[in-house]
Amino acid sequence: MAGVVDVREKYQGWYLKSASEVAALWDKAIFVPDANVLLHCLRHSEVVREELLRLFDVLKDSLWIPYQVGLEFHRNRLDVQLGAQDAYDALIKDQEAIIEKARDRLRQLRAHPTINVAKELAALDMFLTDFKARMEAAREGHPKEEIDAVIGRLTALLEGRVGDKWKPEQFTAIKKEGDDRYNRKVPPGYKDTKKDSGDLDRFGDLIIWKEMMAKAKAEGRPVIFISDDVKEDWWWIHKGRKLGPRPELIEEFKAESGQDFHIYEFSQFLRFAAERHPEIKENVGQVEESLLADEEARRRLDERARGDAERLRQLEDERDQIVAALSGAPGTHSDVKVAERPTLRNRLSEINEEIAALTGLEEQNKIDADQDDTSASS
Repeated sequence: MAGVVDVREKYQGWYLKSASEVAALWDKAIFVPDANVLLHCLRHSEVVREELLRLFDVLKDSLWIPYQVGLEFHRNRLDVQLGAQDAYDALIKDQEAIIEKARDRLRQLRAHPTINVAKELAALDMFLTDFKARMEAAREGHPKEEIDAVIGRLTALLEGRVGDKWKPEQFTAIKKEGDDRYNRKVPPGYKDTKKDSGDLDRFGDLIIWKEMMAKAKAEGRPVIFISDDVKEDWWWIHKGRKLGPRPELIEEFKAESGQDFHIYEFSQFLRFAAERHPEIKENVGQVEESLLADEEARRRLDERARGDAERLRQLEDERDQIVAALSGAPGTHSDVKVAERPTLRNRLSEINEEIAALTGLEEQNKIDADQDDTSASS
C-alpha cells in the first residue's frame, strides 16, 4: 500500500544491522576515531604503534575527526607521554615502600625458630637493587624520540581531516541544550555529568556527536565511530552484552543527517578492518592483546578506586563517631569511661593515618585514571 512505512524503518534503531548492512556501511562510511583511540598510538609498544598507524593510513581517505576529538587528544597527550616516563620513578617508589614494610615486619620477629631474618632482609635488599637496575635500564631505552615522531605522523595523517573549531555562540547553545538533555538522560554524554574539569569535559561527547551528524549531512555519508568509551550513554547494553549503538542515537542521527550511524570498540574494529584489509592482518592479534591488557589494567584501577572510596567512607563514619563520643556531643554516649579514652584516641590516630594514606591513594588513582582513560568522550 502506497505511503505505508515499514515497521523496521519506524523502529530502525531497535533492529541490529546484518553483516551485509554493516559491510555496505564500510564501503562508504566516514571513520571517526575518538581521542583515546588516537592516544593508543602513544601508549603501546613499537609493533602496536606501527600497526595502528598503518591502519589509520589505510583508512586515511575516509578518516576524519571532529575538532573536539583533536582538542581532547592534544589536551591529554602529555599526560600519556609524561606518565609513561614518570612510571619508572613511581614504580621504584612503590617497591621501596613495599620492601620497607616487609623489612619492618621481619625486624619485629627478632628471633624465629625457622626464619633466618638476616638472610631474608638481604634477599629483600637484593631484589630491590635488581628492580631498580631494571627500571633504570628501561628508562634508558624509553622511546621518547620515536613517540615524538608518532605525533608528527599522526599530525600529517590528519591534515585536512579535522572539523572546524566551534564559535562561542555554538558553545553557549550546546551548554543549554546539554543541561536539558542530561537531565532527561538523552544520550550521549549524560554519564559525564559528574566530571569536574569544566564544560569541555561535561559536554565533550555531545559536541562530538553534533559534529559527526553535521559532517554526515554535509558529505551525504554514514559515520562509523571508533571508541573505547563503554558507558551506557553510547551503547545498547542488554544483560551486560553490548549489542551496538543506543537505538536513540541511530534514530537521532538518521533524523538529523539522513545517514546511518554505527559504533565499534577499537579491538572489535581491528578484527573487522583486518578482514577487509589483509595488509594489516599479520599483527592484529598482538595489537588486540596489548589493547585488552590496557583495558584490563583500567578495569582493575577502577575497582581499586571504588574499594578505596568505600573504605574511606567507613573510616570517616567511624572517626566521626569516636570524635563525638570523646567530646560528649548530644545524641552520643557521653559516659565514656576515663579508661576507655586512651583506647579511643589510639583508634582515632590509626583511623587518621589510614585516611591520610587512602586520600593519597585516591589522588594517585585519579592521576592514573587521567593517564589511562584520557578520552574526554568517556
